[in-house]
Amino acid sequence: MSLDENDLGPGISVLLPGHPRLAVDEIDQNFHTGAILAIIDNTAGWCIRDHPDYVEGTSMATLDLRVDFLHAVSVSQTLRVRAICEAIDDNVAFVRATAEELENGLIIATGQATFMLGTPSGLDVTTGLD
Repeated sequence: MSLDENDLGPGISVLLPGHPRLAVDEIDQNFHTGAILAIIDNTAGWCIRDHPDYVEGTSMATLDLRVDFLHAVSVSQTLRVRAICEAIDDNVAFVRATAEELENGLIIATGQATFMLGTPSGLDVTTGLD
């Protein structure tokens, strides 16, 4: 996984080269939907830091993530995932994302996510206290 620095489109763009470890199984050599879901979630979180209203150092957590899978894609392909933070309202960020085949631009999945900003950090999980 790498940031696609050559892509000048809106938001953040990340490349995920295919690999047999990302396949559903040895027979079905398509990307596992879990791998696509994970990279969409990560890219969506990263793009929030690109929004002008983001305060540096603010923590975040995924509240909701909906991904619609449109096409299967072979792990012989490279995926490009683009995410755009549409808005930050108080402590919630709203993101849209797409995953596409890099070679031909075929969109294979679309996603929408909301993130809670300013989640507590440094919380002692044994006591629940800072």
